[in-house]
Formats: sequence, C-alpha cells, structure tokens
Amino acid sequence: MQKISDLFIQNIKNLPIWVKQVVAKELMQDLKSKLDEFVELLQTDDLFQEMCPKLTFKGKQELDNHSLNLSDGYYIFMKDLSEGSNLFEITIKNNWTFADSSKIFIKLNELEFLQISDVANNKNIAIAMFIAGKIKTGEFIKRIGKINAIQLEQAIRYQKQLNDEGRHIKMASVLIKLGFITDKGLDSLLILKDEAKKRLPTGVGLYSIKFENEEEEIDQISRMQREISRLENENIIMKKRLKKLLNID
Repeated sequence: MQKISDLFIQNIKNLPIWVKQVVAKELMQDLKSKLDEFVELLQTDDLFQEMCPKLTFKGKQELDNHSLNLSDGYYIFMKDLSEGSNLFEITIKNNWTFADSSKIFIKLNELEFLQISDVANNKNIAIAMFIAGKIKTGEFIKRIGKINAIQLEQAIRYQKQLNDEGRHIKMASVLIKLGFITDKGLDSLLILKDEAKKRLPTGVGLYSIKFENEEEEIDQISRMQREISRLENENIIMKKRLKKLLNID
C-alpha cells in the first residue's frame, strides 16, 4: 500500500523547479521568522514527525487483545505504527491534528507500549510533551537545551517569590524577565503549539491522489468517516457542557 504522505510529498515534488525554488525560499523564510530563537527545531535530520517507533511486547499484546479498552484512536495509532507508518503519515491519513497524534504518542509511551531510547534526553519526546500539554514552557526549553537545570530552578524560585508577594506571574513571563528567552522567542513557542492544533487543509497537496486499489480507497474512506463521527460526538458533548454551564435547558 502506497502511503498517503508519500503521495502528498510527490504531488509537491511534481511542481516545476522554477515554482519549487520560490516555494522553498518562502517556506524557509516563514519558518525562520516563526521559530526565530528556536531555529534548532528547523533541523531536518531528526524531525519528530518522521518518528516511527516499534511497539514493545506489551504494546503488541494490547494491540491484539485491547485489554485496557482504550479509545479507538490508540489502537489505530498502534496498528499504523506496526505497519511502518511514521507520525506524519498517521496524522494525515486519519485527518488528525498533530496535537492529537502527540497526545496519543505520549500516552502510549507512558504505558510502555513504544520502544524509545533515552526518553529523558530525547528532544522529540520534549516536543511531543510540550504540544500535548504535558510539560510547561520552562521544562520544555530546558529539555531542548535553551537553558540548564540551574537556570530553570532559578526561574522557579523567582516565580514562587513573586507569587508569595501576591504578584502572580506565568513561568513564560518569568523566563523573559530573567532574560532566558525574549518576547519573540515566546511567540515562537506559542506558534509551535497553536499550529499543532490545526489539521491539514482539505485538498492541499492531495488533489490528485489516487489509490492503487479499491481496498485502499475503502480503508481511507472508513478512516475519514470514523474521524467525522468522532468530531460530531465531540461537538455534541461540548454543546451539552456549554448548556449546563449556562443553565440552558
């Protein structure tokens, strides 16, 4: 089965060279302006999106038995990993946001279902945890090497001091006050997190994708239908919560 992500990239590669030159230039300028002080996240030799960890024995057992009765997304994710799909492919073909994939990735790692080496010092794990909301700004920039443990401890102590004085301040603002990051650097981190909540716009790079056989097409349509159903259910739940909050019958 040809991967949707490969077809997506191929459609972009099929653009004329004179077009790709301009696109590449504009994209790199856009990335540099948005990530600014965190240009190390532009490195292409170790992208989080391209990670494809193997399942552990426990992970394979859970995929086979569903003993924990996790939500469907976890089993879809593990099945896709077992078939050799990386996070980029999994996210695109299930019409998820990258934040969705990151949250599932982190949960499966916590359950010891994924084979990942040196978790504590793995930059990609830090990115996933930050996007998934598992770690805050200070811990994230420590894990990617922008500050050290002593500087983070200094920031935590300073934040506590301000809180004790009744001057409640977020860690990001503390890091800026101490000169560890700038306002623009903070903006970069917020962009990184916000962009992860977006889905790939329908049709972008996908307009000419054709499936090799009917089985692939049916499988993809089924995935999309499940995702639409999930989003509709989420919408119903959110409406009910809002009505309850506002005391609307």
